[in-house]
Amino acid sequence: MGVRTERELRASFLNQPLMPYIGATLYEISPGKACIEVTYEKNITQQHGLFHGGISGAIADNAAGFAAMTLMDIEKEPLTIEFKINFLNIAFGEKLFSEAIILQAGRSIFHAESKVFSIKDNKKILTATALVTIKATSKVSEIKLQS
Repeated sequence: MGVRTERELRASFLNQPLMPYIGATLYEISPGKACIEVTYEKNITQQHGLFHGGISGAIADNAAGFAAMTLMDIEKEPLTIEFKINFLNIAFGEKLFSEAIILQAGRSIFHAESKVFSIKDNKKILTATALVTIKATSKVSEIKLQS
């Protein structure tokens, strides 16, 4: 049993191929909270030049997972088991970021809320909210994957 250090959490974040691929960074992490940011790049937009909804969903989900991970035993890993996102406004600007907090932490189930904001001309605009349920699972190396 134990708690992960910030260094271990940041290393885990970079170990995911998707996050570096979309240019996402873990810019804040503390017990029960995580924030992920992505800078505007054309290759992560949809046909109108807005951030693609999948990018909003990915950073909302991942921020929730890392917020939960800060509260899990070191031998456990987060796995999303339910995810709901509402898009409230267009996601356009210089940056997109998600702030996730744990609403309720149990032994194996964590409920989180992620808010996604865009930054346009130094103005912060709420673009989406997500509710995410995370399960503390065995590490993937310990799980027998069925084919």
